[in-house]
Amino acid sequence: MGGCSLAGEISDAGRIDAAPVRVHGVVDRVVQVKGGSDIRVSYQVDGERFATEDLPLGQGAGLTDPAVGTVVCLEAAAEHPETVRLCGQKYPGGDNMIPTEGLVVLAGATGALMSAGWIVAVARQEKRERERSLRGSV
Repeated sequence: MGGCSLAGEISDAGRIDAAPVRVHGVVDRVVQVKGGSDIRVSYQVDGERFATEDLPLGQGAGLTDPAVGTVVCLEAAAEHPETVRLCGQKYPGGDNMIPTEGLVVLAGATGALMSAGWIVAVARQEKRERERSLRGSV
């Protein structure tokens, strides 16, 4: 799951980097939820309205407690204006999110490889023991 999310973040960043369109978004909804706030930002690109709830507002974006009506600088992908990030960020989900996701993917891959290695080692050991027991009974 982390790998897909990481790949999506990198892909979205590439779309924005290819042809960024700088726009102003406006916080139009703030809902308090456990652990923080659910914040929706609306914006327009070429006269078409979009909204996102995925921006890392308050996480290094300089907006510790954005309120309804707060103006936010955004960069959208020209070809895919629904793909957006905060101005000055490298990734849509926030720059500090990518290293964390990378570590999660690395830990998951390491765990999977260790498990596979363990399964192979146990299977080989059982095979050797069966062969020894067959030789001993003949």
